[in-house]
Amino acid sequence: MEANEPRKEQNTEEMDVMKQFMELLGQQGMKEQSQDFMEVLQYIAGMQLQLSAMVDELQGVRKQLEKMQESQPKAAESQLLDKVSYLQEKVSSLAERLSELKDHLIGTAAQAVTVFKEKGREEMNKVLQKGISGMQSVLSGCREKMVDVLTSYEKTANQIDSIGDEFKQIGNSVANVGRLLTGKGTKEVSDEKEGVALTRVLNKPVKRHISTLKKQVERIDGAVAKLDKVCAGLDTVKEKEKEKSRVSVKEKLSQMKVKSEQQKKEPEKSKTKSQEASL
Repeated sequence: MEANEPRKEQNTEEMDVMKQFMELLGQQGMKEQSQDFMEVLQYIAGMQLQLSAMVDELQGVRKQLEKMQESQPKAAESQLLDKVSYLQEKVSSLAERLSELKDHLIGTAAQAVTVFKEKGREEMNKVLQKGISGMQSVLSGCREKMVDVLTSYEKTANQIDSIGDEFKQIGNSVANVGRLLTGKGTKEVSDEKEGVALTRVLNKPVKRHISTLKKQVERIDGAVAKLDKVCAGLDTVKEKEKEKSRVSVKEKLSQMKVKSEQQKKEPEKSKTKSQEASL
């Protein structure tokens, strides 16, 4: 219970930061950008949790392998362990990368709030542009790693199936030698036999993870698109501010021109009144 306290405090702080950030952008007429930014955070946090769950499930697969009966071929057992360990390491590394990205995103939001209070909106937008640019770069790197992990999963799934087929062939050979010696015909070994069934069971989570990873790649693409949208929104806001500034300058010049013309007319009015008085 106590070990979870620091994590709870961190989560509370992160939620407070994002709440302040979204409120600030909302006040600045940037509600859509704040929602897109929040969706990206949710994407990343969701992906990280799913990958962490995949790491735990692979650990369970490893334990199953380690408990294999001594009757199983040692070479095949070692092969499977190596492959599952390799996947676990890759997925774990990717989960850590996404955790760092989530921290970077929250840090950018916190910095934006601070800079707005100290230097104003224009500087805040610069912080956001810079932070988002960095996030897009990291997300692209994560996508490449995700595709690499997906490819490794697909290869591993095929290899586990091949090992299962080998078990099946070994079973066929051993069983059929005995049958042939007794004058009986050959018989196909069932998929339910121990070695074959084991590989099928082990491959279930691996194949399920392949489906999950394909969805994760799509989510990364979605996150990149959302960040592009936020950047485009910031540029639009910037242009509106410039246009507003230009209009303000024009209005000021127009007012100065009117005032100048009025000042020119004043002496003429005084002169006319003076002439009328003398008559």
